[in-house]
Amino acid sequence: MNSTPALLIAILLAVLFFLPHMMIIVVFPSQCCYCAYKKQKNEGKVNNIMKLLAVPYFVFDMKLMRGGWMRYSIIKMSTFPSNHVRKWFYIALGAKVGTNAVFHYRTEIRSPFCLSVGSGSVIGDNALLDARNGLTIGEHVNLSSNVSIYTEQHNHRDPLFRCNQQVPKEVVIEDRAWLGSNVIILPGVHIGEGAVCCAGCVVNKDVPPYAVVAGIPAHKVSERPHQLEYCFDGKTCRLY
Repeated sequence: MNSTPALLIAILLAVLFFLPHMMIIVVFPSQCCYCAYKKQKNEGKVNNIMKLLAVPYFVFDMKLMRGGWMRYSIIKMSTFPSNHVRKWFYIALGAKVGTNAVFHYRTEIRSPFCLSVGSGSVIGDNALLDARNGLTIGEHVNLSSNVSIYTEQHNHRDPLFRCNQQVPKEVVIEDRAWLGSNVIILPGVHIGEGAVCCAGCVVNKDVPPYAVVAGIPAHKVSERPHQLEYCFDGKTCRLY
């Protein structure tokens, strides 16, 4: 019995299965150069060599893929079964990540080169971190599962439904804040130190330090003790 066709089919299926991973490996160096260039541009100190190295990725992603490759590749990276490896990916793409920070499974980051996460902070499963206009997360912050943070949105009053670039959209979350499951943070919000956003709330305005907010839209319902001393040590599952 001739097993050649079956073998060829098996090889073809294996190639198709691993093709996305191979593509990520091939594109990743140029992608890192592009993110480094974007980070330099945001800081006002562009290196012409880095700008040149970023061109291949710009052509591939922005022109050929219409910006979809960055999101696709980061979602794939977020499923790699190692918190440490995932952090290396994010750091290589320009994110500023402190020691002992933890990124749980399926963290989606938009514009990682505009993201800063402090030491000991924990990013829960299925988080969406939109850092396009700047996202700063302090130290020992806890994001529970399914938290979404946005720094960009359309203006529903604009006749052309454009994004309003005149409104400050950077989001800042200070040390030891806790965002419960399914919390949504909208653009321009500042979460004060030690504040708590209860599960499922939608935060559309600044939250004072140590305040506990809940509801849609979120409003203050209580206050947290001010003498917080806990520090997260970064210990988590080794394989997940």
